[in-house]
Amino acid sequence: MTDTTPVPPNPQNAVDQFQIEADKIIQPFIDKLKAKAPPPIIYHYTGDGGLRGILETGQLWLTDVFSLNDPSELNHGFSLLLRALMNNAVSRDAKNFAQGLADFSKRVGIREIGNHFVCCFSESGDDLGQWRAYADNGRGYVLGFDTAELEAAFTKPDQPGYAQASPLTYDDAQLEDIHRQIVERLFQLISLPCGSTAVQAEWYTFLTLKALNAGLYFKHEAYSNEREYRFLEAHPSDQPVPGVKIRHRPYSLIRYREFNWRQLAPGALKQIVIGPAADRQQAHQFVGDCLRFFHSGTVRISRSNIPYRPT
Repeated sequence: MTDTTPVPPNPQNAVDQFQIEADKIIQPFIDKLKAKAPPPIIYHYTGDGGLRGILETGQLWLTDVFSLNDPSELNHGFSLLLRALMNNAVSRDAKNFAQGLADFSKRVGIREIGNHFVCCFSESGDDLGQWRAYADNGRGYVLGFDTAELEAAFTKPDQPGYAQASPLTYDDAQLEDIHRQIVERLFQLISLPCGSTAVQAEWYTFLTLKALNAGLYFKHEAYSNEREYRFLEAHPSDQPVPGVKIRHRPYSLIRYREFNWRQLAPGALKQIVIGPAADRQQAHQFVGDCLRFFHSGTVRISRSNIPYRPT
């Protein structure tokens, strides 16, 4: 089918038109992903300090997406966009534009494009890789939350920013196809000269933002065992983000926001799983004490079924 969308008569209109066209490409994928029935329970892996903090304060932390344990996932998605640009750039102007975006990303960086905070859960409550990576090498805990109740509280209209929850996709080919469609539409719209440096920078900014928006729903296939279910909160880059706090990680400071799950969804916590490498009696006592001192309501306590002894 031939695309009959008219090319805007000037560069600024082309920028505006590109945003509309890019959203038409990305949104069907997002809608399909969100239409999937959520799992009944989602699980959050943590250590003993995390368990106590989540129960004592009633807060879950939404971490700056660029401070995640594996921030390379966003750079990975952006690299797929750059590759699609380079592969589809035929004319000299197109090649110059592709190189300009690469230079822009190094000069400005994709972290300057927006403010995105996430809280990561899993559809799997007993995964060895996550016990090792996120729960003190198997000595930690998993908190199981009722998905529907927690998600409804997180996405309430009066919450700050744009909030949504969805599973991640582990399919590079699908993300590459989205980027390819965006790039093809882009080159149709920039067949006219890009104009001033300011307009060119605006092109780079919006293209980077669209790549980021798509990439936030994907993770490298090597992490598919995690079956991640992500709570995402987005804020505009040109506005201050309310309630941002700073915490320490070795050699770095991490931005985060708090989500008061106990106030908004007090009955959401359903289960706590003790790690496969934890001392059974001591860990069970610790969970019981935390629940008794910091939480009201019935929570089932169980233990991982994985035979694992850390080295």
